[in-house]
Amino acid sequence: MSQITLYRANLTCSWVPHALLRHLSIPFKSVPMRPENNQSPITSHYEAADGSFTYEEYRKNVHPMGYVPSLVVDGEVITEQLAVLTMIAQLAPDREAGEAILGKAPLEHVRVIEWIVWLSGTLQAAGFAAFWRQNRYADQHEEAYPAIKEKGRKVIESSFERINEQLRGRQYAVGDALTIVDINLYVFWVWGAHIEIPMLERFPAYADVMRRVTALPGIRAAAEEEGLPLYF
Repeated sequence: MSQITLYRANLTCSWVPHALLRHLSIPFKSVPMRPENNQSPITSHYEAADGSFTYEEYRKNVHPMGYVPSLVVDGEVITEQLAVLTMIAQLAPDREAGEAILGKAPLEHVRVIEWIVWLSGTLQAAGFAAFWRQNRYADQHEEAYPAIKEKGRKVIESSFERINEQLRGRQYAVGDALTIVDINLYVFWVWGAHIEIPMLERFPAYADVMRRVTALPGIRAAAEEEGLPLYF
C-alpha cells in the first residue's frame, strides 16, 4: 500500500483533494498547514500548523512555491490541483470508482480537464486571486487595488453565471456521475457565499448539483473536519 501524505490548509482549495481522499476511502496522513507567521488566511505562504516546520523548510523539502495542496506518494511530491486529483484517483482501492471520478469515457475525461483548467485559470486566478490578493497584480501600487478587486469580483460573478447555465438541467457537471469537477465547484460556492454573493437565490442550477455533492459522507466528513460551511 502506498504511503500518502496530504499537505492542506483549512478553507482553501486543498479541501478538494482532502474530500476526494475521503470519498474514495484512501488511507492518508494529513498535515494541516497555517498561514506563515499568522498572516492573513488568504496568503499563499504556509507553514506547519503545529509549528514543526517553517515556510522555508516546506519550500525546500516539499513544495518549491510554498502553497497547498501538496501530495506526497511514496516519497514523490505532486503539486498543482489537477495533477494531485489525478494521482488520488489512480490510488483508489476501487479502480473503477477512481477512473469514474475523472470521467467515464474519453470525451468525459477531456471535459473534466477542460472544467478544472478553466476553474483554476479563470475563476480562481483571475477572479478570487484578484479579489483577495491585489498585490499579485500591482505590487507596491496600492492605488490600483480597488480597481483590481472590482475586476476580480466581476470575473467571479460572470463565472458563476456561466457555471449555473452549464449546470442547468444536469445532475452533475460532466456525464451522469460525480467527478472531481463537482467537488471543486463546492469550494467556489463556499467562497462565493463568503464574499456575500447570494448564491442560492442567483444560481439555482448550481445549487442543485451542490446538494448532491454535499450529501456524500466523505465530502461531509472533510468539510466538517476543516470547518468548511455546509450550506445544504
